[in-house]
Amino acid sequence: MKILTRYIIKEHIAPFIFALSVIMFILLMNFLVKYIGQIFGKGLPVFTILKLIALNLSWMLALAVPMATLVAVLMAYGRFSSDNEITILKSSGISIYKIILPSIYLGIFLTLIMIYFSDQILPESNHQARAMFGAIKQKKPTLQLEEHIFFEIHKYTFVVDHIEKPLPGDLPGIDSLLGPEYKNIAGLDRLRNLTIFDRSDSKKMITIIAEEGYMVYSKKYRMLIFTLFNGEFHELDNKKLDEYQRSNFSKYIVHIPAKEFELEEREDNYRGDREMNIKMMQARIDDIKKNVDRQKTKTANNTDRNFKSIEQLIMKIDKRPDIAPADSSLLAGISHSKWRKAKAKARQEADRKRQRMRTNKSIMESHQKSINKYAVEIHKKMSIPFASIVFVLIGAPLGIMARKGSMGVAISLSIGFFLLYWAFLIGGEDLADRKFITPFLAMWSPNIIVGIGGLYLTWRAVKESSFINWEKLGRLFKLFLIKKQGNGETSAK
Repeated sequence: MKILTRYIIKEHIAPFIFALSVIMFILLMNFLVKYIGQIFGKGLPVFTILKLIALNLSWMLALAVPMATLVAVLMAYGRFSSDNEITILKSSGISIYKIILPSIYLGIFLTLIMIYFSDQILPESNHQARAMFGAIKQKKPTLQLEEHIFFEIHKYTFVVDHIEKPLPGDLPGIDSLLGPEYKNIAGLDRLRNLTIFDRSDSKKMITIIAEEGYMVYSKKYRMLIFTLFNGEFHELDNKKLDEYQRSNFSKYIVHIPAKEFELEEREDNYRGDREMNIKMMQARIDDIKKNVDRQKTKTANNTDRNFKSIEQLIMKIDKRPDIAPADSSLLAGISHSKWRKAKAKARQEADRKRQRMRTNKSIMESHQKSINKYAVEIHKKMSIPFASIVFVLIGAPLGIMARKGSMGVAISLSIGFFLLYWAFLIGGEDLADRKFITPFLAMWSPNIIVGIGGLYLTWRAVKESSFINWEKLGRLFKLFLIKKQGNGETSAK
């Protein structure tokens, strides 16, 4: 049996690696297409891009492993069935249960590995990926000057009439002329007729005009450095419009802060529910439950005080013999206007207390939603890895019952089971967030439903009864394709 177990598990390895690679590639391409505008075109180093992709591979792996397990099991047992190895094993006295058992061992192994991965590695990867995404969003693309285009950075605006591309050797000793920041700058452009509008000081309007200039970005100071030649400096005080200053310069340097051109990763201590492990989320749930208990106690005390105030008021009124039972608008010795004011004040007080009760109820409902959110994430960290075992129960009997030439139909059905699983998972999470069902039921119902289906298929495989007439279904599938092609040719004509 050990030889058979090793043989069956060995047959899973190649299909599993192949399926995992294909699924990861599809998820990766979808990720790149979705975020290509945020990642590329901002002058990010290649290492930063690769690091961001590597961090996002974690959640892709958590989704891809159960899917790859289903495909691997289906392909392995499909090959056993098509090569009549299942028939040989059964004729040797080996039951279907023992044939499927090695795959269940493999599913249990993958489940344990992925539970640890989802609890310890995935949250940290999600946290670092979110922090890096935040830093990338704040970073502006590398500045590329264009002629007659206004560029605005903070409170500076500048425009260039003409940009010259000097030939190599046209600017000898440029670092000594312009400054050390320009040293070893390749392809330094010469800017003609440059205008800079400086609004950094709200009290002044400054305009700088130069016949010639050069621009470089200093990583050390995180600034754009403009070195200007042969120009004019115009300054106007907003409070003293009659005092206008104008001066000429042969050389002038302007520093414009540009911190957003550098990728700045900051330490972020905030963590969402998908950035926490089970221990962190359980601690957060305990804290929220304590707040709920305090809120319940506070609400109960307020309710008791309100009812006691009403009872005391009723008792005082009952003790007044001068109040007519049928007359609720007047009190002896009190004018009608004072009574109206007292009634309005009492109504305001009642409304205020009612609003306080509504606020307390809203706070408790919000706390309960937070508890459900964290509880859902805790169960998800275990239920999704457990899907590897469930998909073994689905894939193995489907592969065994499939016949040669019907593998395409079997794979199509397995995709259907997988889509059914994820539909239940996503729908359950939404229902749990709305408090329609418990977090446990929301996250484990897909495994329970699909698992029952897998057990039923396994039982049918043991009984050697075909759950589906594969050959008939295969012929119908071929007829459908032929009919579709015929319709396509007719429409083309």
